[in-house]
Amino acid sequence: MTDVCLKCGSEMSPGDYSCKVCGQNDIDEYRMIRNYVRSFPNSNAMQIANATGISVSKILRYIKSGSLTVVDNHSRRGR
Repeated sequence: MTDVCLKCGSEMSPGDYSCKVCGQNDIDEYRMIRNYVRSFPNSNAMQIANATGISVSKILRYIKSGSLTVVDNHSRRGR
């Protein structure tokens, strides 16, 4: 028995979260975001979205899940 990918409707292995194509797309988008943030570390989610074409909601999901971290530069100014 196979499951169906919620993103594209393709068949996938039971227990997977997405099909291989959608899973690879997620990995590619994450790498694009990570590389952008490394080059522009003070960027906010909107700037990242505008530069990469990846939705703000997806970027915020990466932050919420802990895959990306946010540095608060304002708290460092007083030190």
